[in-house]
Amino acid sequence: MTQNEINNEFSTQKLSFWNLISSNLQIQVPIIQRDYAQGRNDDRTKKIRGLFLKKIKEILENPNSSLELDFVYGDITENKFKPLDGQQRLTTLFLLHWFIAYKTEKLMQHKNEFFKFSYETRISSREFCHNLAENGNGLGLGLTISAKIEDSKWFFQSWRKDPTIKSMLVTLNHIEKEFENNSNDELNLFWSRLTKDEAITFLFRSLDNFGLTDDLYIKMNARGKALTDFENFKARFEKYIKVQKFEDLTAKKVDIALVIQDSFSFKIDTIWTDLFWAYRGEKNKIDDKLMKFMAGIAINNYALIGNIYEDIDEENEVLLDLKNKNSKNTNPSAIKRERIERRILSLFNNPYQLKPEDFSTKESFHYLSSCFDVYSRKSNDKVISTNLSMWDLQMILEEQNETINLFSQFILGSKTEYKQRALFFAQTAYLLSVEEFNEESFSDWMRVIRNIVQNSTIDSAATFIGSIGLLKELVLGCGNIYEFLKNIEVKSNFAQAQVKEEKLKSYAISLLPECKYLIFNLEDTFFFKGKIEFAFYAIDFTQTSTEIDLEKLSSILEIVNLHLGQKELSNKFRRGLLTCGKNNFYDYWTSWSYNTDSHKRCFLENVFELKNNLSKELIRENLKELFLKLMHHTLDEVITNYEIPSGLAPWKKRIIQEPELLDNHCQGHYFGILNDNSACLLFYWKKRPNSREECYRVE
Repeated sequence: MTQNEINNEFSTQKLSFWNLISSNLQIQVPIIQRDYAQGRNDDRTKKIRGLFLKKIKEILENPNSSLELDFVYGDITENKFKPLDGQQRLTTLFLLHWFIAYKTEKLMQHKNEFFKFSYETRISSREFCHNLAENGNGLGLGLTISAKIEDSKWFFQSWRKDPTIKSMLVTLNHIEKEFENNSNDELNLFWSRLTKDEAITFLFRSLDNFGLTDDLYIKMNARGKALTDFENFKARFEKYIKVQKFEDLTAKKVDIALVIQDSFSFKIDTIWTDLFWAYRGEKNKIDDKLMKFMAGIAINNYALIGNIYEDIDEENEVLLDLKNKNSKNTNPSAIKRERIERRILSLFNNPYQLKPEDFSTKESFHYLSSCFDVYSRKSNDKVISTNLSMWDLQMILEEQNETINLFSQFILGSKTEYKQRALFFAQTAYLLSVEEFNEESFSDWMRVIRNIVQNSTIDSAATFIGSIGLLKELVLGCGNIYEFLKNIEVKSNFAQAQVKEEKLKSYAISLLPECKYLIFNLEDTFFFKGKIEFAFYAIDFTQTSTEIDLEKLSSILEIVNLHLGQKELSNKFRRGLLTCGKNNFYDYWTSWSYNTDSHKRCFLENVFELKNNLSKELIRENLKELFLKLMHHTLDEVITNYEIPSGLAPWKKRIIQEPELLDNHCQGHYFGILNDNSACLLFYWKKRPNSREECYRVE
């Protein structure tokens, strides 16, 4: 049979193991594949192997039953089939067929078929498989099949160190034990079922034109030699997908090859692996990245959909907990919400808690697949990165000093906080929503979401769910977010103040499109960090204004960059604030100092404290007045030209006019005012001096 005939015959069809090795094909596990792992002796593998063999035996004993083992696919070259997926199942089936042929004395009759299965991972593995076929009738003595093989003249003691051979011997012992009570007649019947009835089959797919390379085999096996937690999850998940019928793999009018190549099991081993391979660790491991991605998508989906798999025991447990906490709300909706929050927290703390039921509906499964797909398509674009300033949301840096994008942070080892998850959700939602990626609309969308996330509290499962509820509403306008915000009323109660501000920005942009990038520059300052409502307040711009003063807004930007561009606040700026209003901006913070018997106040510790107190009318009005002064004068001019009002306490006059007082005697920025306002006590560095003697008196 020619190579083309083989490809045509076995392009994609249901086959048994015997069909495969009875053809002109050889099955050759390539040298770059993993060792045989289904024969390992850990508890988890024992359980998996036991269930598999038990199921096979049940099928063989029932003439009316059959078992399909999903997909087996790989490359065919020179009549040699090299499996990409299915190596473990094929090896177990080889051992099963060999054992029953051995017990029914059919090895010599079918020696040529058994010669066609070999391992290239090690010379010893290859020679062992060959000798099983060649010398299977000449085994040694022993109580078990493995003991008889190891006692054979052809068995080298050094082979005991070969992990594939060790695993094969363990599996053969397990097969022997499983069939130890079956008679010779029954075993002959089983042989007939395996070789003629095709009781055990799989979907075979030749991918010789798919471009399989050694590099892809390396990626496939980068998870280590033993089956990892991810691989076991993957196996359970693929079975779950099939049982739940999430994928239609029996479409009659569609090329089955295309159907297979669009399946989850195929993509997770090929196309999607390429995406994560770029982020492999030192030992070429990507399992943790894949697991973190899938758990993260499950978290996002729980927050997005608000639904969770059924679990009566867990529902009863949550109900009891709510009652013990004297919760007023114990209805089914409250129980579901509590379960979702707990599940999100569990996956947040440990992605390996993920289970197939976390994608319990076809919609949730398709959401996961769509997320994989959309980032795979974007992998050549470094999986999306933006030039937005992120401040305390800033991405960590790689060794090459390149900024890690949202996708990287979502999958890498360190814990991804809820705020970063909200940003990643927004980015993903955009990519899934638009037909064609537009850099400007994407940047505008991510800017608005960054502003909301930066200026909101998202630090728990509950607040994360709230943020996703808002983003779900806003994503409907992600293609032109400012036009969308201008024309809709947002229903979500999450981050209402910042959403209101984003709507005001969209209104300003609609009035004067030229102000868009000025607004962006204001948002990107260290002081405003996306929240520029005060800038609008300072120039008296509201939702009812019919124009926006671009000159004043530009002046605000200059003032902020000049005076509020870093954490520390200059004493000169504090003195400037003291020239505004009733000269008492420090009254935003009040306390009593018992050690100094004075009214304790603060000249603002830093820029953060200034911003955090902008909602207080005293700070708000005084800062606005200072900004308006600075639009026409320097800070030195504001202080020097200030006309001291009559009746101003002398200590205030001195602090305004004598810079060394704050510079040399009030480094901690706290001070006390005497009861009669005759003097103030500057606290040096201490926030709580022990006595007046530790202070500097100004009168």
